[in-house]
Amino acid sequence: MADNIVQAFVDVSHRYEQLPCAHFERDGSWDFLTWGEMRRKVLALSAALKRIGLKKGDAAVIYSKTRYEWAIADFAVMAIGGISVPAYHSFKLKKLSHIIRDSGAKLIIAEDSELFEIAESSVEFLGKTDSTKILSIDPCGGCQNLEDIMMRPSDEDLNEIAKALESISADDTATYVYTSGATGEIKGVVLTHGNLLAEIRSIEQIFDFKSDQIGLLWLPLAHVLGRMMEVYQLVHGSQTAFANDINRLPKVYQEIQPHFVCGVPRMLEKIHARVDEYVSKRWVLLRWIFEWAFGVGREFSKLDRKHRSIPLLLRLKFFIARILIFSRLQKRLGGRLECFICGGAKLKKDVASFFHSVGISVLEGYGLTETFAAITVNRKDDFRFGTVGKPIPGSEIRISADGEILVRGPTVFKEYLNSPDETRESFTRDGWFKTGDLGEYSRDGFLRITGRRKEVIVTSGGKKIVPTMIEEALSASPYIEHVMVYGDERPYLTALITLNRSKLLAYLRKLGVHSDSESDLALSDDVRRVIWKHVEEVNANLASFETIKKMEIIDSSFTIDGGELTPTLKFRRNFIALKYRRLIDSMY
Repeated sequence: MADNIVQAFVDVSHRYEQLPCAHFERDGSWDFLTWGEMRRKVLALSAALKRIGLKKGDAAVIYSKTRYEWAIADFAVMAIGGISVPAYHSFKLKKLSHIIRDSGAKLIIAEDSELFEIAESSVEFLGKTDSTKILSIDPCGGCQNLEDIMMRPSDEDLNEIAKALESISADDTATYVYTSGATGEIKGVVLTHGNLLAEIRSIEQIFDFKSDQIGLLWLPLAHVLGRMMEVYQLVHGSQTAFANDINRLPKVYQEIQPHFVCGVPRMLEKIHARVDEYVSKRWVLLRWIFEWAFGVGREFSKLDRKHRSIPLLLRLKFFIARILIFSRLQKRLGGRLECFICGGAKLKKDVASFFHSVGISVLEGYGLTETFAAITVNRKDDFRFGTVGKPIPGSEIRISADGEILVRGPTVFKEYLNSPDETRESFTRDGWFKTGDLGEYSRDGFLRITGRRKEVIVTSGGKKIVPTMIEEALSASPYIEHVMVYGDERPYLTALITLNRSKLLAYLRKLGVHSDSESDLALSDDVRRVIWKHVEEVNANLASFETIKKMEIIDSSFTIDGGELTPTLKFRRNFIALKYRRLIDSMY
């Protein structure tokens, strides 16, 4: 059995030599590399990187969108014992410079001329022009790109790479993956080849996708969930379709016809919302047929989840519903989709239930950068909506006295890069990793995430409140996009709310109210009444100290570019509180 992740890939590539491995879009159509071609490109680039001076223990930053060349660069760096360091393509000078400095990167592989220039500026800013090389993936003026340095490796080159591979042990560092920075500065998480292999071998026992099945990979590969799926698919032996334009995903589903897709809740919520919007615009009879079909699907799903026998009449109804309605949705998603694998944030129960009712499994899991993604997962034959499943093989989880999730197992990271004190503080004396997340087990052993320790609000009256539970309830309104609850060291809770503008405009039109500008919505008395009514409905089910006493509607969305969201779409609460300090203060 392989001791490092690259050898595991090489072994699989020989097994499936002539079969498709990596699908990619080029000049408006899809092409693919076979497993043999993928391996040869990895080894050729690895030999080239060795020739230009990259050696075992050197860090190389990959600064690009999701594409097959990213994976080639990733495995090529690790093949010579180098340390692969992903960077979000959205990072600008400050964050990229931090990663280059912190990792001590000797090489940056930038996607195109735009990112090459940012990388060049970062290297100049840090005074590392002599010690850090920059290559581009795409050809660009004045740039040295990967194709420029790659050539058919000689037998001597291949022998050198084979020796390098043999020298890499499970304890050697494979990658530094940086956290999203939701609660502060981004941190480099040191993960070994053993960590990566342990995760993949555990996931293989849960998901056994075959060599003729395609997984659509569109998440950023700097996102640990996307990175884990990249490694899983290349080491397990299923095909990967690389996509990076989220606006093209609806078309990509139909072109690639994937069997499984890994994503975040926001992706599923958008599909669910589009279906809702489509149904709401149909004639009454057609709406009734849709609602009947979804009702049948929910009933079928409920019995199926409990492993109960399905009555013959219900089977017949489900068969009809599938022909009339569900097949349409399946066709939009390519026609072969078996499941969504979902993580990175909490998924609404009604969204998971919807997909299962139409015959598509949604398997939600939980993990962290520090565990190379999943430590719990729902299985196709053993799942509960509203939970993140059960521990993966080899991982142990316990809940501390104050509700924190503690983890132990072979996937847990080695250390935080250049942060020995923080590493020490992140573990209990007996070696359990403190995740910082709060959770509880259901009676039948499924883990539920209830919040995050650093996000717990302590009011001036000493009440401790987990805001995420309230935010989730408030976000159930179709007219609300984001909600952030505030109240730390304050006498009561308040909420900052951003709007789902298209849904609100449609609702107001039904009322005969017309607005010329979406920005007017935040100031509209009609809108405030609709939103406050929903807040009061949520308040009715909360303890008095948990209720929202006041709200303010923001006339813009929370975005990554605006700084309110991390690249993984989590709130940067401290930033939001500072940015909207005057608005928050006005509510007290």
